[in-house]
Amino acid sequence: MTMTKRAAQRWTLLLWMMAVAALPAMAQQSQTAPPSSAGQVPTGEQEQKSGTGVVPPGVKLVPEMPGPTAPRPFHFPNAATKTLPNGLRVFVVSDNREPAVAVRLVILSAGTIKDPPGMPGVAQMSAELLTQGTEKRSAREIAEAIDFVGGSLAASVGKDATTVTLDVVKKDLNTGLNLMSDVVLHPAFRAEELDRQRQQLLSNLTVQYGDPDYLASLVFSRVAYGKSPYGLPAEGTPATVKKIQREDCVKFHDANYAPNQALLGIAGDITPEEALAIAEKYFGAWQKIEAPAGAPPAVGEVASGRHIWLIDKPDAVQTQIRVGKLSIRRGDPDYLPLEVTNHIFGGSYNSLLNTEVRIKKGLTYDAYSTFTPHRYAGSLIVGTFTRTEATAEATKLVVDLLDRMASGDVTQKQLDFARDFLAGVYPIQSETPEQVDDRVLTAATFDLPADYNQTYPQKILGITLEQVREMERRHFTTKDLDIVLAGNVGAFRGELKKNFPDAQYTEISFDQLDVLAPDLRAAKAAASAATPESLEQGNALLLAAARAAGGEELSSIQTIGIAESGKVTDPSGERPLDVMWQVAYPDRSRGEVLIDGQKILQVCDGTSSWLQFSQGVRDTTPMVAEFKRGILLFGGGWGLYRQVLEGKITGQAIGEEEIEGKRTLGVAIEGLFGAVKLYFDPESHLLAAARFESAGPRGMSDNEQRWSDYRKLEGRTFAYSTVTYRDGAKLFESTVQDVQLNPHIDESLFAKPEPAAAK
Repeated sequence: MTMTKRAAQRWTLLLWMMAVAALPAMAQQSQTAPPSSAGQVPTGEQEQKSGTGVVPPGVKLVPEMPGPTAPRPFHFPNAATKTLPNGLRVFVVSDNREPAVAVRLVILSAGTIKDPPGMPGVAQMSAELLTQGTEKRSAREIAEAIDFVGGSLAASVGKDATTVTLDVVKKDLNTGLNLMSDVVLHPAFRAEELDRQRQQLLSNLTVQYGDPDYLASLVFSRVAYGKSPYGLPAEGTPATVKKIQREDCVKFHDANYAPNQALLGIAGDITPEEALAIAEKYFGAWQKIEAPAGAPPAVGEVASGRHIWLIDKPDAVQTQIRVGKLSIRRGDPDYLPLEVTNHIFGGSYNSLLNTEVRIKKGLTYDAYSTFTPHRYAGSLIVGTFTRTEATAEATKLVVDLLDRMASGDVTQKQLDFARDFLAGVYPIQSETPEQVDDRVLTAATFDLPADYNQTYPQKILGITLEQVREMERRHFTTKDLDIVLAGNVGAFRGELKKNFPDAQYTEISFDQLDVLAPDLRAAKAAASAATPESLEQGNALLLAAARAAGGEELSSIQTIGIAESGKVTDPSGERPLDVMWQVAYPDRSRGEVLIDGQKILQVCDGTSSWLQFSQGVRDTTPMVAEFKRGILLFGGGWGLYRQVLEGKITGQAIGEEEIEGKRTLGVAIEGLFGAVKLYFDPESHLLAAARFESAGPRGMSDNEQRWSDYRKLEGRTFAYSTVTYRDGAKLFESTVQDVQLNPHIDESLFAKPEPAAAK
């Protein structure tokens, strides 16, 4: 009978719980055990046998670390390899100690460095959506299928590659690989799943952008790597996440998921012949495409001098500290000696950095240093945190320790300790099929020598003191550094400048941070200063649109009735709704909305607004601008054009923009309805889209409305189709069923209910 990994873990946990439960009884039994002979204290030999825990008189216990034993021979298994006709390189490691198989697919051409320019987050979103539905399976069906066999299937993205992982017992390998190949080759990228992932990510980012820990690491990567995509957040920014559409994920997948730029590792209870055959079965039909792994992206120069970046968050009670600079790539010959050197400096609990900052000075609970090497570049980063009032002291101590390290004073004892640890832990971390698979593919990913994993312990043990001292002098100097501090800047700015008087300083409020901006500062929301030319061009575009929609014929429209049906989309799914609108220009509207069997009235009388439910009335007057904007844009802008023709609304041209793959001309307008950016079709002159901010329960959100299906209506042109997006996700879409021009509307329909009826 075979046991899945999950079942084995449960069984291990059960045994552990049973052992813990038995401890009190064992302790009691030990305490009440009878002496070896009545009235006598056991001798040392008797004590050892009886196990009472009493130290015999005259015996002194001396703590002593056991000496090292002779190193055990380490053998990393060789991998059988083959390249399929489509260019997919397959690596197989057989190990029949457990009836389990680990499969790893690494797509080297689909890392975050391949994100479209100015749109970080597309690669990660594409990877996240792989397991959320294919052409023939829903997200739920995929999850249920892999859970049924007790396996796991996941996708993730890194700077250099997208990785898809599968872990199953051998008997379920065909089931697992059928799912794995389906999600890789035929993802659906369904809009509803994208919207769900987007909302989850935006919620996370809302929290993270208020977290100094996240902000410090985010800014450090950005300033260290300069314009390189290595420095951009894998998950994107709130602004880019809102913009990601299904088409972006489809394009990224089609352009970058290439078998000829991918590695497939299979390790576990399987022969090379079986593994190669099954790889051909499930991935042999994957079509080869010309997708380069990615030329080295532009990486900025190492910081010149010391540049201190202050991210101000006045309510922070601690300061997050990041210090570092650009460093080596993963395939650099210095990597192994540098790994040993960094372990001495800040790569372990007993490191120089943690000993000085945490243990001796008590300035933090954790201090670390790490080299983060990628395929084409890397960075050295020192990280810690401290209480606000100790920020300057802790920062100076970190820099002083780097200086001390750069002086080359590492001892042979420190070197021996680091070498022994790294060489000793490597075999322990190379035991399971998953670990072996990962190590094989890591060597292939970074073009490391074929014997890298087999010889790693010997190479580590062979690193000399002179090599380490050379690494210190070369990589730990502090003349050129980027230093990022995120916290209550006002409380430590003065003391910091005393400690670093010659540094260059840049200070940014946390709520003004934009890692995509050249200076990391968010651009002002206001449009650029108007010029006579932009105003003239903007008004010309508005007048052209008004004429295209009906011109003076629109002025005769005093009221309008609209019946539309559609659906609203939220995290729970799609829900149908029907709306009857009655509009009295210029600023009154009444909407009867039927959704989920409930009728809701939305009313604006020109100065106030409210919602009426079966339970009562809720005043929404603070949002009256939202109603007025809606009145302005009904049918593709009829209310807008009436005011344009009367000279009450003017605009400023803001240039061209592509929307849904089509060129549009933009105009910015502003009034009691707020600021709105309008985008017109340059051929028909009709309104194609509008963008604006609106207030909601979670604060301000970005909105975009799009109009299409324009039809003639008694000499005027009216849009019969409307789609609304909120924060990049589709919120509402509707189709007009009927339009009535100048219907009689009773004034009482706009009368606000008596206060007694309100709740």
